[in-house]
Amino acid sequence: MAQPRLTSRLRKPLSMAVLALYCLPLLAQQPADEEVVVTAHAYPSTFADVARTVTVLTREDLANLPISSIGAALRYATTMDLRQRGPSGAQADFSIRGSNFGQVLVLVDGIRLNDAQTAHHNSDFPISLNDIERIEILAGPGSSLYGADAFGGAVNIITRKNESGTHASLIAGEYGLARANVRTSFDAGSIRQTISFFGEASSGFAPDRDFTAAGVSFTTTIGDNSRLRVAHVSKEFGAAGFYGPTPSREWTSQSLVTFERRFLETSRRSADFQVFYRTHGDRFLWDVEAPELFESHHRTHAVGFTGRSDTILSPRALLSLATDLGSDWIRSANLGDHSYMRVGVSAELQLKLRKSVTLYPGVRVDRYTTFGNAACPSLSASYWLRPNVRVRSSVGRAFRAPSFTERYYQDPNHEADPAVRPEVSWGGETGVDWIPNARTMASVTVFRRWERNVIDWTRLSATDKWVSSNHREINVSGLEMSFERSFSAGARFQAGYSRLWTVPGEVVGLSKYALDYALHSCAASGAMPLPWGLIYGQRLDYRRRADGRRYLVMDSRITRRFGPLTARLDCSNLLDTRYQEIVGVDMPGRWIQAVLEVGR
Repeated sequence: MAQPRLTSRLRKPLSMAVLALYCLPLLAQQPADEEVVVTAHAYPSTFADVARTVTVLTREDLANLPISSIGAALRYATTMDLRQRGPSGAQADFSIRGSNFGQVLVLVDGIRLNDAQTAHHNSDFPISLNDIERIEILAGPGSSLYGADAFGGAVNIITRKNESGTHASLIAGEYGLARANVRTSFDAGSIRQTISFFGEASSGFAPDRDFTAAGVSFTTTIGDNSRLRVAHVSKEFGAAGFYGPTPSREWTSQSLVTFERRFLETSRRSADFQVFYRTHGDRFLWDVEAPELFESHHRTHAVGFTGRSDTILSPRALLSLATDLGSDWIRSANLGDHSYMRVGVSAELQLKLRKSVTLYPGVRVDRYTTFGNAACPSLSASYWLRPNVRVRSSVGRAFRAPSFTERYYQDPNHEADPAVRPEVSWGGETGVDWIPNARTMASVTVFRRWERNVIDWTRLSATDKWVSSNHREINVSGLEMSFERSFSAGARFQAGYSRLWTVPGEVVGLSKYALDYALHSCAASGAMPLPWGLIYGQRLDYRRRADGRRYLVMDSRITRRFGPLTARLDCSNLLDTRYQEIVGVDMPGRWIQAVLEVGR
């Protein structure tokens, strides 16, 4: 099959751009006047210097827009394709720019959450929405910064710091939904203690689709330089049809212990380190009506250390260095006992060639005891062509280590191949940002990714088992457009459109994951004040998937503040659309929820 030429096929997407201004992704970056600092590069950068496509969701966005879970928040970037198997983040797969669900790296304050068993567990966040300061979504290869799995991009959740007080919320809704969140923080001398609890339950919108979840985190901040966090989350949910035509059930849990310390800070140099331990448990019952048929138990563990230093070499040059050490291992009744160790070193320069030009050359080298070496160079550049027009471009190499599931898993419907190798890719993008004033911004970005050794589950017919293997070469091209406008009355509008062209390598039989992507993504969101102190937030999202599925989903939120009290009415899927983000797994119809909050 011939490669589609991007230039010859722009006419239809560009004609759709007129519609995109109303029903278009969330803006790739924040307007310049907000000066949001993001971690798109090794050294945190302001908007004026960023050379990559980054979506930033602030705490204000989380409060005013109809967002009820971390997964729902990620949906606000059209570079992100969220495919859920259940509401409220019971289980969700993340895809960026057409990547598969294992090719996105998920971090909390820079700590890896990706589970070595399977990326299906990457949405088991041991924190709640109340704990989040902002969410950054980096599109494009990120292995030169973070190592494995930042193939299509990376999600970094930044938690709140240095805040005292109490915030609590109670939520009730249809299908027996009940949710509670409490976060309190207090000072004792130079020590700040923060405790956060969250829990939810629902009887389910369909048989065997009920869910419960509970989590707690304790964060101790000592002075301005040290922080210790202990966090845990547990989930139980009906998994009917998740992996096969049976009424399944699943239990997951995740615990995370992190410690970070900044031990050097001068006018020219700073240095810090992070250490962490993470463990994830998974129990899966294939058929609750015949429990003796198949049941699996898995427990993964990960430990890691990251040391970083930033040095100002001159007024125009800054050098960032990092070292990573880590190990992952699994104890499983189904997969067996396996482990590997890894070490990585990285370097990135920030070169201010002149006031309007910033260059970011970087490289990272990783070594795995099981998979060998991987070198990932990158180069990014930002050029202010005019005071209100910026051109940015980047290119980089990425890799992904196969999961334990892809190497060892077996059940009545799947059989893994232990010989699968890491995936590799090269990716690049070029974008233009137009900022006519401090309240308006528009962006256009084109990108390309070349993937090799892609791992997928395939089978010859519907009666055969799914088998994992490296059998694909996939080329992905894309176009992204975005627009944002803020108004003096406090209203804000964001819209965007994304189009993918994917050319897969030849494969015999059926594919399970590699070709499940959104061909067209079109979304618009915004918040505006109304009379009587009301704030109205809405999101409209249209997806047309590669297999022909298409759906339009609208979420709405009305908010009213009464001093320290806040009342909200949320309605997800207001249009009552019947749709599936993953084939065979129905998503809920219209779902109304009432929220009462106290504190900030």
